[in-house]
Amino acid sequence: MFKKSILIVLFIGLSSCVSIPKSTPKLTKDIVDEGDAMHQLNISLVNQLFTERRARLNSFITNTYTPAIIEKYQNLLPADVDYKKELPNIIKAIVPVINRKRDSLQDLLLKQQQQIVSGLNTNFISYAKATSSLQNLINAAAKLKTDEENALAGINQLTGGKLNFKEIESKMDSLLNNTGLRMGKLLKVEKIIK
Repeated sequence: MFKKSILIVLFIGLSSCVSIPKSTPKLTKDIVDEGDAMHQLNISLVNQLFTERRARLNSFITNTYTPAIIEKYQNLLPADVDYKKELPNIIKAIVPVINRKRDSLQDLLLKQQQQIVSGLNTNFISYAKATSSLQNLINAAAKLKTDEENALAGINQLTGGKLNFKEIESKMDSLLNNTGLRMGKLLKVEKIIK
């Protein structure tokens, strides 16, 4: 009788666990892995975007801005100056200005890229912590489910399958519900008496 009582209590403790399909841990790991891949894809896309922006900036500086500046300075030269002769000196004076402008714009692009990547990384760290906790909970629950199944199989083997656990669980639930209802009525009576 004592063995049966222990087995019943053990069963009730085990059967109160949430049922988790066996595939859940693998599925959540696959989702976490997909999240990791998406983060890497986001970083790659941001890097590609800014690489293209830097290339367009360089192209603009070389093909549009530099010729326009040179033309502007040529137009500022007095008519009696041989601009073809002075052009190398003009270019030497203009190139550092152009390079500073390009460098400042490149730095601006780099800062924007770093801010975006930093934001993505910060968000991903929060996501990774949350999914890691979720994965650990699911793994623990799945292990508990396996342990429950093994314990029930062991109990069935010990008792020769003579115990109907579903019936026992149903009766225990009914007993607990009735006890709870009676306790509620008893508390109402106690309040009236006070």
